[in-house]
Amino acid sequence: MFLLERKSFLLFHCITKSAVFDKYTYKRPALCVILYFVTCYVIIEILFLRRGIVMKKTIKIFTMVLIASLLFVAGCGSSSAGAGSPAAETSGAEAGPGKIKIGVLKIADSFPLYVAEKEGLFQEQGLDVEIVDFQSASDQSVAYEAGELDGLMTDMIVQSLINKSAQGREMKAVDMALGGSKEEGRFLVVSSPNGSISEAKDLEGARIGISENTMMEYLVVSYLTDLGVDVEKVNLINIPKLTLRLDAVIEGSDLDAAILPDPLAIEAVNRGCITVIDDTQLDKNYSQSVVTLSREIIEEYPDAAAAFVKAYDEAIEKINENPESFEELFAEKANVADPLKGKYTVPHYTPACLPSQEEVASLQNWMVSKGLLDSEYDYEDICIDLH
Repeated sequence: MFLLERKSFLLFHCITKSAVFDKYTYKRPALCVILYFVTCYVIIEILFLRRGIVMKKTIKIFTMVLIASLLFVAGCGSSSAGAGSPAAETSGAEAGPGKIKIGVLKIADSFPLYVAEKEGLFQEQGLDVEIVDFQSASDQSVAYEAGELDGLMTDMIVQSLINKSAQGREMKAVDMALGGSKEEGRFLVVSSPNGSISEAKDLEGARIGISENTMMEYLVVSYLTDLGVDVEKVNLINIPKLTLRLDAVIEGSDLDAAILPDPLAIEAVNRGCITVIDDTQLDKNYSQSVVTLSREIIEEYPDAAAAFVKAYDEAIEKINENPESFEELFAEKANVADPLKGKYTVPHYTPACLPSQEEVASLQNWMVSKGLLDSEYDYEDICIDLH
């Protein structure tokens, strides 16, 4: 065995510690190995030629491998972990979350997500977002709880119920869908065309169609309380499917009134139903839908979560600036029936908005009173501001 001459070793050290070497090898260990071996081979050849030594090829290769192996750890290891190296500068950088899947219902509340997808706004933020359609909120919830989704367009009742059983997959609202103002996301309580109910006080003793333990029930209870109607004197009838509820209130034999969102509320009025309560005319804003992200996305990928919100808000701004240009897409994504096109148009959305503490507290209090929750969630458990 021989000892490397000091000059040869310094040459070797300078090459492997150079900025160029670091730049192109800290993420390419295979290239690092090749450069070490080539450098060792050149140095060994120089040494042997200068000393006039002729060695067998196998011994020369063995010597080269031994030296390269010993110095590879010191060279590549220190260059990747040393202070100021590219690896050190990027070791704390946030890795991407991969594909972010958001479960939605094909209604107006989800529309900004579709626009962000179609306009490439998520891609501009470096995100891979997939919008997944569902036919019902229950299917949506099951998919989230199974780990198939990273967020939802939903309401805070569904959100709270999911969080109750999430076991580490809790979600938080990161933006508003509809409901930033009381004019957004309209609900009507309508009465049968042939009935005698024309104002809120007439609802005492009436049969009102709702969907039990959902936002629909919460809204009816809130409206009646707001308007001074004794809720205990009202019969709330559970008809979850909106189209069946619409048909029942029009027919008038099983229901006297019903709560309906647009565009079914518009259809009900067009078919002769009477508007008893219009929530856009009330003093308070009761109905909000939200866009949520999982705790994992928010906590492990905060930059991606913030970028998601930024893209979403940009979509809202595009919609509000020129709603007419999105009418065709809106009709498709919000399931607007042909007879309602032109009557149910693109609504206004509020960007960079979250439910207020009062709105969250009111809903949480109702859920506890109904036995849906054991205790109220704090505001910070439901909402997070990433704007």
